[in-house]
Amino acid sequence: MNAPNPAQHRPHRLRNAMASLAVALPPALLLGALLAALLPGPWSAAAPYALASLLPCLWLGAHIAPRLIARFDSALLQAPPGAPSSGCGSTHQNAAQHATWRALQSWCQAGMGSGRAPFWQPAQLPEVTERLRVAVLRAGRGTAVADLVNAFARHLDRDDELAALSARSRLQAWRLKLTVKWHELWWWRARHPRQPWDCGHLLQAPEAPQRLATFTPRRPTLIIARELTDDALAQVLQALRCAQSGYRHPVRLLILDGDARRWPPGTEALGPVTMIE
Repeated sequence: MNAPNPAQHRPHRLRNAMASLAVALPPALLLGALLAALLPGPWSAAAPYALASLLPCLWLGAHIAPRLIARFDSALLQAPPGAPSSGCGSTHQNAAQHATWRALQSWCQAGMGSGRAPFWQPAQLPEVTERLRVAVLRAGRGTAVADLVNAFARHLDRDDELAALSARSRLQAWRLKLTVKWHELWWWRARHPRQPWDCGHLLQAPEAPQRLATFTPRRPTLIIARELTDDALAQVLQALRCAQSGYRHPVRLLILDGDARRWPPGTEALGPVTMIE
């Protein structure tokens, strides 16, 4: 696999820099005007006051803006189909499906950590016990398991909840979106118990391993991989192994496997692989 190209990060860095300035400028101007109003001296002093306030505001903006503008990586992941989810406690699930759902939930939640970083060290990686976990789910030949996984993914990312709110009131849907984004801004707070995940099927494209190598999760992420060749799976595992140390959020790779395959070299380096029947 080719090494990540540093040029691929430049548009993101430029976008983050512009967003940081956009976040920092209004409070700096407001502080400058407020200081000019409260302190003795002419109103023209507002400009130097604003300039002096810009540096701490830029520091705050540099850590808030990337979280504010982060979006779902649709070039790497395809959102799970929008079929209605039966839910974990629904009578539509039989005992085996219910057990699989609970096993998936336990596997995803294990090793998440608090997600906190010290207030004075926002660039420090948050507390995450296991940044990457890999599981294999026997999918069989039918669609029942794939449908269950899609329903589980939509439960994790709260898309079904958002769709239900949108059907009742757009205002309530926007309120949920803004609440989620608000909780994600403050790096020193523990992860919200109901924080939505990013969930999606790994797109089967030649550049997928390259994109995985530079993937930056904006929140806990479930990657679903299905029908990958041995070579493609080996490249995916290698990309994740190399990138996992920099993840700020837990990443879970769920491999839907139709049969018992021989895992490619490098799988053991990712730690134990969970088998979910």
